[in-house]
Amino acid sequence: MKKLLLFTTMTAALNLALIFSAGAATYGGSATGAQVTVPATGTAIRAATGTLSISGGAAEAALLVGDIPGSATAGVASLAAGAMHSAIVGVDETRGEASMADITLTVSNNTVTADFLMARSTASCGPAVTGNSRLTNLVINGQAITVTGAPNQTVALPNGTAIINEQIPSVVGTSAELTVNALHVTTTDPVTQQQLADVLLATVDAKIDCAAGSPPNHHSVTGGGWIIAETTGGKGTFGLVAGDKPDGSSMGHLVYIDHAIDLRVQSTSVTFNGTCTFSGEGTGTMSGVSGPVSFTVAVTDHGEPGTADTFQINVSGQFQYDSSLNPQPLSDGNIQSHNLFCP
Repeated sequence: MKKLLLFTTMTAALNLALIFSAGAATYGGSATGAQVTVPATGTAIRAATGTLSISGGAAEAALLVGDIPGSATAGVASLAAGAMHSAIVGVDETRGEASMADITLTVSNNTVTADFLMARSTASCGPAVTGNSRLTNLVINGQAITVTGAPNQTVALPNGTAIINEQIPSVVGTSAELTVNALHVTTTDPVTQQQLADVLLATVDAKIDCAAGSPPNHHSVTGGGWIIAETTGGKGTFGLVAGDKPDGSSMGHLVYIDHAIDLRVQSTSVTFNGTCTFSGEGTGTMSGVSGPVSFTVAVTDHGEPGTADTFQINVSGQFQYDSSLNPQPLSDGNIQSHNLFCP
């Protein structure tokens, strides 16, 4: 069983645990799907959780479509991405996750594509920090990039740089913080040396300041990635998080897209019962038909790196849909459980 961090890139790319905390520490941080800054036009942000309360808890955001059109940046940059998911949780430690799928980024005449991006960051008492990123089938300006997994891998652009798995740690006294950006692209004008664009994809910042005390024992599951849907043969991207609050109520989100039939499901509520199967209500679209749906999701967590984890979704209501007869192994992505056994 993997020690959680939250959600859920369904993608929503459904990349993390949603849980709330007691006063064993103070917490902070945030998670964001995409942030594109162009000095001439400002900053466009997608799937941002906002800042985690110092008392802990959870914050989450998800989008079926996280596009940023070129019109928002005066043509300097544009982004197409789906199943965008972000989550940040503070309980015994602070964990954050952000993910997305089917990415196409253009910025200052550079083109970046990837099947899947995910970033994770954890800040814990000790204090200590850990983090990682996943980028699948990354191509920059037509060149396939071998992702090493090492922090701060840099690729030179004609007019800038692309940093893969950017990590910015800080451990001082009783506090710890780690920012992880799956991909950070900056471009500059070669003549004036002024910045043209600053793009962050799947960015997570986890903070903690530790104090004596015993954390609560809450439960959650998070994740993001994609499967091959057995019933349609299509790519099913997802992002999710489900967990319990201190008062015993549920919180979380789900985004799911089956690309073979353009089926889309986004949750409006999640019911978590303390197991690795959760249900919810939401809206769905299939074959041009949209309306309210109910869903049940079952996941398993078989440890790192996540490719042995499984995902399954069943949808009813406006239409009927089953991704598979049995849970399918992830083609890419990761499920993480916290205080849950998900074999």
